[in-house]
Amino acid sequence: MENDDKKFNMKDTFKISPDEKRADALKSRARERLTDIKDNLKPYKLVEEYYEIIKELITSVMYKRGYKTLSHVELIEFAYKNIKELSKKDIMLIDELRIKRNGIMYYGEEANIEFVKAREESIKRVINTLCKV
Repeated sequence: MENDDKKFNMKDTFKISPDEKRADALKSRARERLTDIKDNLKPYKLVEEYYEIIKELITSVMYKRGYKTLSHVELIEFAYKNIKELSKKDIMLIDELRIKRNGIMYYGEEANIEFVKAREESIKRVINTLCKV
């Protein structure tokens, strides 16, 4: 995410045939996840769920456009360079969620409710934006 050009050329991202069916299934699953979020979820679970929703929505866009990656970093890089509806601030938020989620999943870090509450409105706006792409 270092430069602002929209050219896309990453080593761990592959050109594939566009797959509308798979893209729609991912978008549908992301929407189901959002509906299933309960008010009483622990903060770490909220971080995980919000990140998964965003990841699935970006992956859906990639499939529609004929791209695939297994790298979460490159997924976010794709969004930065190719989803014009997202601002640089949105991308930074998505990357912050990725980092927080990785800390929770792999390093036993905690997420507090203040972390989630401070970002929740922006997270929901990003999700809403991606649902329209």
